[in-house]
Amino acid sequence: MSKKYRVNALVTLAVLAVIAMGCSKLRSEKPLTWHLVLQVDPSTPDLESAVATTVALLERRLDLVGVRDFKVTVQQPVSNGRIEVNLPSTRDPQRMKDFLTAGGKLEIVHVIGPPSPAPPSTYDSEVAANTVAKNVANGRVLPYIPMPEEKKWAVVEVPSFIQGTDLRNANALPGAGRGDEYHIGFTLKPDGASKLSSWTGANINQYVGVVLNNELRSIAFIKSQISDSGEISGRFTKQSAEDLAQILNSGPLPAPVRITEERNN
Repeated sequence: MSKKYRVNALVTLAVLAVIAMGCSKLRSEKPLTWHLVLQVDPSTPDLESAVATTVALLERRLDLVGVRDFKVTVQQPVSNGRIEVNLPSTRDPQRMKDFLTAGGKLEIVHVIGPPSPAPPSTYDSEVAANTVAKNVANGRVLPYIPMPEEKKWAVVEVPSFIQGTDLRNANALPGAGRGDEYHIGFTLKPDGASKLSSWTGANINQYVGVVLNNELRSIAFIKSQISDSGEISGRFTKQSAEDLAQILNSGPLPAPVRITEERNN
């Protein structure tokens, strides 16, 4: 090959390399990024530990729902309790915000009242429930919300005999009735299953309730001894049931969090 052609070939290769570099930069350019700043309740005891736990839990939640290329960091100083979450933009930002800030606290409790076949004891007002709770040892009044449009009150026994840490797995499951209604089925770890089995075996016909974030969501009476599973009902949509199942799988937040800042770039 003549010197002239060698020079032209080198020039051509150089031009192609520049074009390729330009295309590579265009392809690797990051999409619009969404930034959220969450604040852990500043009054939380041992705030630094609560912040570290919250960071790990937020990362787990994002992993569970398949979000990629996110970054969760603690803003300094740690004493402010602020956490920055950087993630790709989403078509449903409110759903993601609700998902990240949900408490995820699960409890199974004894609902105070006469055993079955009497109906579960619920009250139309908090005042009425508090009147009953005053005469019950270890009684606690909770809102009872079996359906989104329905709210009553109930008295439960504390402490709960099953907590979220006893949970092994949760899944969204279609209901037996209408096709668009879902519930959340869950199974317990061995220690939790043992506690549930012991309590239900000793309390046949008593009422038990599933509590989510300090709200009683479902009540059922114990027909027979239960070992390691249960369900949460309440006319969930497929989306809300799937979100709640993953929230429960990730574990409860150690303290309340709120969004203090949101921006896009």
